[in-house]
Amino acid sequence: MNKVRIVMLALQFFCSNSTAISPTPLTIKPLNHSLPPLTLDVLTVYNPVAGQCDATPLVTASNQRINESKLRSGAIRWMALSRDLLKRWGGKIHYGDTIHLNAGDPSIDGLWVVHDTMNRRFRKRGDLLFDATVRSTGKWSNVLITLRKKQDLNLR
Repeated sequence: MNKVRIVMLALQFFCSNSTAISPTPLTIKPLNHSLPPLTLDVLTVYNPVAGQCDATPLVTASNQRINESKLRSGAIRWMALSRDLLKRWGGKIHYGDTIHLNAGDPSIDGLWVVHDTMNRRFRKRGDLLFDATVRSTGKWSNVLITLRKKQDLNLR
């Protein structure tokens, strides 16, 4: 806040000492990098196997290849969303966007990256990608998700 005051004082000084520039009020708008929170009706777990995916279960809809050892270790936290939420079909979320998920379950709450799409029959739903040896089932209702932008995450 002190930096803002210094800048405002400097602007007032320079504007009052110049006839070419007239003083204008300075307004500061807060930055909002996130969309309003959304509620998923249902959140489930899926595994990268042909029975739950298509013929290429290790390739996501965003064309990312799943590294099974990283998936088993928990180094990647990827998820799928229903088409109504994805930008490609008129939603607000892009592939590669980071989602903050709040289901009230510490084992899944936190940041997930959207890399996959659910079947077209689903609406307001999400699927968390897990290796079958780590977790093969799970279902949560009324899960709050918030889109997080890179600026919010302090990523470089």
